Amino acid sequence: MKTFAYICGLILWFFIAVILTTLIGAFCGLVVGWFFGDIILGILSCLGIKGFAMWQIGAFLGFVGGFFRGTTINHNIRQSDLREKSTYDF
Repeated sequence: MKTFAYICGLILWFFIAVILTTLIGAFCGLVVGWFFGDIILGILSCLGIKGFAMWQIGAFLGFVGGFFRGTTINHNIRQSDLREKSTYDF
């Protein structure tokens, strides 16, 4: 039963995370649009993308970005591993 609750909580967290990144993307798109809206929308209209506001573009990018997560890199390397990697076998 604990496992089922954990899996349900994890799925719920993924849905909430995607919704939050969409909202954050919309807000960032709105703020960027205040300063660079004409430039960005002009470039997009040259590419054939017309009729969108900056907050909509930001929301779309936030939604797509919500599915990508950064990778975690472990920087704890033992000295013995470092010595083995630094020797060259010719």
